[in-house]
Amino acid sequence: MRYSKKKFKSFSLEKQIKVILEFIREIERNWHDETLRFELLNNFLDCINLAEKELKIPTLHSFSEIVKKDFNIKKMSLREFLNYSIPFEQNYKNVKDNDFLVLKNDGTNISRNKIPLYLILDNLRSSFNIGSIFRTAECLGISEIFLCGYSATPKNNKVKKTAMGTEKYVEWKYFEKTEDAISYLRDKNIKIFAVETTTNSKSIYEVEFPSKCALILGNEALGISEKILDWADEIINIPISGWKNSLNVGVCFAVVAFEIKRQWK
Repeated sequence: MRYSKKKFKSFSLEKQIKVILEFIREIERNWHDETLRFELLNNFLDCINLAEKELKIPTLHSFSEIVKKDFNIKKMSLREFLNYSIPFEQNYKNVKDNDFLVLKNDGTNISRNKIPLYLILDNLRSSFNIGSIFRTAECLGISEIFLCGYSATPKNNKVKKTAMGTEKYVEWKYFEKTEDAISYLRDKNIKIFAVETTTNSKSIYEVEFPSKCALILGNEALGISEKILDWADEIINIPISGWKNSLNVGVCFAVVAFEIKRQWK
């Protein structure tokens, strides 16, 4: 990435901001390459100085002042660079989880044993939620995910993006009907728990989970249908103390799954 003074100044305000955001991402991505990092940083600073004069953006001005005072590209750490750049990024970009650069080494536990916990997703609408669930499921080591109805599968690029590679390590199957997924597991003598707030549901902290079981999670807005609730062996809920009586479906899965794993330990 390199922009002359003339070219950068020819960009619209929106384009100049986009270029600065791209620089932040590329510098972070290539921090390990010292030569490329210094090249990117120098060009980045040139653009920052030009943009400060042209745009008069408060967060950009603050960043520029910090850079002028403290910036030494040969001594700065990645964390220090992000301390300077993220406030600007937060003002002009909606950062998602999959935008983050993961610096810790992944893959050290791929061969670990799976736990006998299964997951049925009953017509989830959000690909982002499904990808997030795959990520949590992989970290927990659950055995398999069953995607039902219009729930997107890992063939969907949005699911892959949010799953951040974990979809490769979690077994999954697709069923057109949720009832078929339940029947499949019931034939294996696996008890089915529907996670839903109803008048007859039990708190997850009052249930003793069997040595192998499955969870059903429902649509983000509509929950689990009454028909599917009738198919479940038991209905469980997470006690909520706030004004809002439900959690995001991905968060809900994490809370229940970790409680089950805690009990099994």
